Amino acid sequence: MRGAAKDGAHAHFQNSFGLPTDPFPTLLAGGVSPFAFWYEDDPAGGCVRFPTELECERLMGLPEGWTKYGADGGEIRPAQRYKALGNAIALPCAEYIMAGIVETLGGVT
Repeated sequence: MRGAAKDGAHAHFQNSFGLPTDPFPTLLAGGVSPFAFWYEDDPAGGCVRFPTELECERLMGLPEGWTKYGADGGEIRPAQRYKALGNAIALPCAEYIMAGIVETLGGVT
């Protein structure tokens, strides 16, 4: 996919975003490697960029570097960090839901 994106081979992307008849075609689950699509003459036009591990941590409401090191102090590989972040729940979302539950129950703790 990255090579097709760099070469601007649009035909390679026709079957990678769901069926053309779908109301809103999405990425298929079979693709395991992220890619970025860009136009060399217009980098901002239609760009899909894979967020960094740090950006994913921020989106999840975690402190920066939260997933960088393991329990043994060794640095965790990026793929494993993405996996951990993908299996997590966004903290701001959880806090919002729990606050709504507390409010509904009348402040019961």
